[in-house]
Amino acid sequence: MTLSVIVPILNEETFVPLYLESVAAFADEIIIVDGGSTDGSLEHIARLETKYPIKLFTMPQTGLPYTEDWNESEVRNFLIGQATGDWIMNLDIDEMMDDRFRDLLPELMANTAVDVYQFPFVNFWRDPNTIRVNSPGDERWSNDITRMWRAGKGIRYRDEKHHCTLEAAGGASIWSLPRVRADVNVYHYHYAIGKRIKYNDNRRGDVNLLNNVGEPDWNYSHNEYQIATAPFQGEHPAVIRRYLEQLNGNGKSTPNL
Repeated sequence: MTLSVIVPILNEETFVPLYLESVAAFADEIIIVDGGSTDGSLEHIARLETKYPIKLFTMPQTGLPYTEDWNESEVRNFLIGQATGDWIMNLDIDEMMDDRFRDLLPELMANTAVDVYQFPFVNFWRDPNTIRVNSPGDERWSNDITRMWRAGKGIRYRDEKHHCTLEAAGGASIWSLPRVRADVNVYHYHYAIGKRIKYNDNRRGDVNLLNNVGEPDWNYSHNEYQIATAPFQGEHPAVIRRYLEQLNGNGKSTPNL
């Protein structure tokens, strides 16, 4: 069986080479939609498209990034439509699978009793040694997340803008399909490496950048809930370990991968 990995991007030059190296270890095709990147993202893809099984499309986003201006469901449903694999994985550009996933994948895809897989979601916060965890009033950080499903089941994204929702055929709940929690982590590095914040990424006020300009205030105390963190006790995927080692070794912000 084969796996298609789908991902939209916009100005993700730090994550593109890391993601492609990581995903190529288990994906049969990597389908990318670029929303109009102006940094080095497309240059990385051009450099690596003969090395990895990449299919690149362009659908420029309009309006303010990461807001309701974006028609994200249209982009993600387009990606689903391009997938040719027996299974589809919607893994975002700042997310990496645990290294164990490659060996576990054949078993997961061969399970005829399951159509949807969830994975434990580990959110890094401030740096690669700290994770953000749930707190009262803000229970969104230490949860399982749907990231893989069987193709041909009519699974699509609901017609929404930013942060769109997966649903089953005919608009039924995705929870109506047989699902299993796979015991292998998805690691979310958005708040730990690279720029660590994007335009309008402070819409919930967690890092006190009211104008989306400047450095995040990681010690900010939110007035509605506690920002709770814990030390990371696990092991990063190999591609992230190499990245961090190179950062520590030469002081560069973006290693030559």
